[in-house]
Amino acid sequence: MIEEKNNLLTIQITKDKLLDYIPDNIKIKKWATVAFETKRDSLVIIKIAHKDEIMKLNKFFFKKNKPTNVLSFPNNSIVKTGEFILGDIIICPEIINNESKTYNIDRQNRWAHMIIHSMLHLQGYTHDLDKHQVIMENREKKLMNLLGYSDPYYAN
Repeated sequence: MIEEKNNLLTIQITKDKLLDYIPDNIKIKKWATVAFETKRDSLVIIKIAHKDEIMKLNKFFFKKNKPTNVLSFPNNSIVKTGEFILGDIIICPEIINNESKTYNIDRQNRWAHMIIHSMLHLQGYTHDLDKHQVIMENREKKLMNLLGYSDPYYAN
C-alpha cells in the first residue's frame, strides 16, 4: 500500500489473470489517491477485469450490451465493521490499451485519466449535464496536470 493523502484512503486492487498491459499497483493507487477528496477514512475497491466481465456488468446495470473501458459504482455507505465504502471501480485493460493506441495517447496517460475519472464519479461528479461535464473535465485536467500528464481531452 502506498502512503495515501491524510492516510484516509484504502485501496484494494484485484486482478483477473490477463495478458494485457496493466500498470503496477503503486501507480494505480497514486492516481486514485490524487483524485480523492472525501474527508473521512474510505475504502475503494478496484477490479481489473476481462472484457467479458465488464460487458456483463454494463448490460446488467446500464442495459448496454457492449464492453466499456471503466464502470464506477458509488456506494458511500458504512458497513458493519464501521468502514466507509466509497465504491467500486471496474476497469478493462484490453479496452483502455486499445483506446490508447486508437487515440494516440500514452498508455500511462490513458490509465491515469480513467482511474481519476472513476474516482471522481465515486465522489459525486457527473457529466450528465453540460455544466456538470465542464466541472468534471476541468477537475480531471487539473489532476492530470498535477501528475505531469497531458490534457486528456486534447485531441492529438
